Amino acid sequence: MSEKIKFLLFYLNLMKFDFCVVILALAGMMQGIAVTQLMEDKMCLNHLKLDEQFCSNFTSFPDSDGTQAILQATNTFKNWQFLIGSIPSLVMSVFVGYWLGNYPKYFKPFIILAFCGAILQTSLTLVNLFVFTAPWWALLFSGVPSSLSGGIFLVFSAVYTSISWGTPPHLVIVRFSVIELFVKIAMLGSSFLGGHILAQDPWISGQRKNFAGVFIVGLSLHLFGLIYTILMKPAFVYEKNVEKEKASFIQVITDVFRISRAKECALLFLKKRPDSGRLRLILLVTSGAICNAALGSEDGIAYQFAQRVYGLTEEAYTSMLTLVYIPPTIATVIGPSILKFLGLSDSSIAIFGCLSLAAFFAIRGIFLTIRGYIAGYVIGSCGRISSVAIRSLIVSTVDSAESAQIFTLSTALETFIGLGGTFLYTSIFSLTIAHQPGAVFLLVATIILYPLLVSCWIRFGQRKGDKEIDEKANVEVAMHKGDKLDDKAKVEVAMQNEEQKL
Repeated sequence: MSEKIKFLLFYLNLMKFDFCVVILALAGMMQGIAVTQLMEDKMCLNHLKLDEQFCSNFTSFPDSDGTQAILQATNTFKNWQFLIGSIPSLVMSVFVGYWLGNYPKYFKPFIILAFCGAILQTSLTLVNLFVFTAPWWALLFSGVPSSLSGGIFLVFSAVYTSISWGTPPHLVIVRFSVIELFVKIAMLGSSFLGGHILAQDPWISGQRKNFAGVFIVGLSLHLFGLIYTILMKPAFVYEKNVEKEKASFIQVITDVFRISRAKECALLFLKKRPDSGRLRLILLVTSGAICNAALGSEDGIAYQFAQRVYGLTEEAYTSMLTLVYIPPTIATVIGPSILKFLGLSDSSIAIFGCLSLAAFFAIRGIFLTIRGYIAGYVIGSCGRISSVAIRSLIVSTVDSAESAQIFTLSTALETFIGLGGTFLYTSIFSLTIAHQPGAVFLLVATIILYPLLVSCWIRFGQRKGDKEIDEKANVEVAMHKGDKLDDKAKVEVAMQNEEQKL
C-alpha cells in the first residue's frame, strides 16, 4: 500500500467523529425554517386570528400591520429559542473542559448524550405540530432536552478537543477547515433538503404544510447519528492516568463539579505566558467568538430579513440559500490549503478571512436587492476561514494538556457572545425593519474590525513569535515523516527555517 493511501486512511480514521458534526447540524438546521414557519402559522392563525389566505402569503404584504406583528413575534421567539439553548451550555462549559481533559474516556458518551437530547427535541416538536392549537411559545419547550444534554455545543467541544489530542501539528489547520467544511455542507444540505421536503404535499393528511415530513426526516437522521456514534471507536491516543481511568462515575462527578473548577478555568486565561501569550490568547479567543457569533447569530433574523426585504416565500428562500451556500462551501475546503501552499502564515490567513467576512455583511447591508444578497455571499465566501485560522493560532499558543478546557471555554464564549449577537440582530432589525433593514449588517461589519485588528497585531506586532511557531511546525512536520530524519530532510528543514528568518 502506498504512503499516500496509508496517510488518507490515517486521516479518515481521525475524522470518524467529525461526521457527527455533519449529522447533528444537518438534522437540526433542516428543521430550523420549518419550526419558524410553524411558529409564524400559530401566531397568525391562533393568536392574531387572521384569515388563512393572508397567513399563507403574508410576505406579499411587507408593510401591513399583520406582517410587522408576525415578524416581530418571530424575532422574540428566536431570542428565547437561543436563550434556552445557550444558558445550560454556558454553565456546562465551566466543567466540561476539565471533564474531557482529565477523563477522555467520556468523549464518546458525551456525543451519544447530545444525540439523545436531539431525538427528544424533535419528538416534542412533532407533538407541538399535531397539537396545533397550542400557543406558539409552547414550541420553545421543545428545545429544553437538547439544551440540557449539551446539544451541538457539547459535540463541538468534544471534537475540537480530540483534534488537539490526535492530529499531527501540521494538519491542525486542515482539520479545522474540514470541520468548517462540514458545517457548510450541513448548511447547504439542510437548506435544500428542508426546503424540498417542506414544499412537498403533506405526508400526513390534515396538515397545512409538510412540517411532519421535515421533522420525521430530522428524527431519522438523529437516530442514525446515535447508532453511528455507538458503533464507532475513538482513533486518537491520549495519555492515561491510571487512577482516573479506574474512577467510578460518582467519583468523576464529585471531582468535576467543584466550585474550584471555575477558578481553574479563569486561571488558564490569566496565567502568564511567554511572548505576550496571555494577551494573545485572550484576544484570539474573543476574536474567534465574534467571528462565529457574527455568522451564527444571523439565523435569528435571516428568514425574516428575506421575507421583509426580498418578499420571499420559504420555498424561494431555501432555493436561493442552497445556491448561495455553494461558493462559501468551496472556499472553506480549498481556501486554507491554497493559502498555506502560497506561504501565508495563519495570522495572514486570519486577516484575509476577516476582510472577506466584513465584506460579506457590508455588501448585503448596502445593496438591499437579491443581486446584492448573492454578491455578498460570493465576495464574502472566505469569511469562515477567519475562524479556522484563529483556532489554529490558539492551538499554537497553548499546551496540548490545556486544549480541552481552552476549546470548551472558547466554544462557551462563542455561545455567550452569540447570545448577545442574537439579541443585537433581532433588536436592531426590529427597530429598523420599516426603513433601514440593512443597518444591522452594516453594524456587524463594523464589529468585525476587532478580530481584523487582532490578526494584524499578531501578524505585524508579534512577527518574531509567529516565526518561532512556524519553525516549530516545520520541525514537527519533518518529525512526522519518521522518528529519524535523514540528511536530506534535515537540510530541507534547515532551509525552511532560514527562509522564515529572512
